[in-house]
Amino acid sequence: MDKFTSSTPGTYLTIYGWLLGLTVLEVAVVMAGWPQGAMVVLLIATALAKALLIALYFMHLKFDRPTVWLLPGIPVALGVAFVLALFPDVVFHLVQRM
Repeated sequence: MDKFTSSTPGTYLTIYGWLLGLTVLEVAVVMAGWPQGAMVVLLIATALAKALLIALYFMHLKFDRPTVWLLPGIPVALGVAFVLALFPDVVFHLVQRM
């Protein structure tokens, strides 16, 4: 397939199947009562995987130039930087409460 052509209906159904499977996995993990740390890590990982699938195929970012990735990439990088900048303060206050 040429890199500038769009996806076929079969591709969209495959992505839908992956999204459905990841959602079922998320619900199963919550219902199974896994430890909270493992559950949070798995839920965040599946949410990121689902967001990436949606961005690549349903928003057609897979077929755009790499410079288009700067539009969502810069705010995401800033958000991660802000969370990491506040992390020591949050941990300090949580430890102080104990």
